[in-house]
Amino acid sequence: MRRDNKGRFLAGQSGNPQGRKPEAEKVRELLEPCRDDLVSQAVTLALQGDATALRLCLDRLAPPPKSEARPVEVPGLAEASSMTDKAKAIMAAVGTGQVPPDTGERLLAALGNYAKAIEMDELERRISALEQGETNDGDKR
Repeated sequence: MRRDNKGRFLAGQSGNPQGRKPEAEKVRELLEPCRDDLVSQAVTLALQGDATALRLCLDRLAPPPKSEARPVEVPGLAEASSMTDKAKAIMAAVGTGQVPPDTGERLLAALGNYAKAIEMDELERRISALEQGETNDGDKR
């Protein structure tokens, strides 16, 4: 491993190139030798009425279904010129039942993230323009 003159690892160099094992992996390794006994005990407790063990067993046998995101069409979304108009189109689609509420919530969250990305691009552009003005004129504006 290469280091700088202060003893720090250089960029792109790691003191542990194989990385640290995730905590869940460590726990699995510790429990693996006892796997059959633990499963048997969980089933026994569930059959005796232990609600937590019962929930654990049932969640493994029949996990709750994951929501499937199906494509949706939001009328007016593509034509909307501002973020506010896009949000209004999504809300209108939810309000009229064209889009399920949970999908509408996810669409609004995605729109918010998109707006943040646009804002960051705009800020970078403005900072760059300000820096260009300082280097070209030699003084601050």
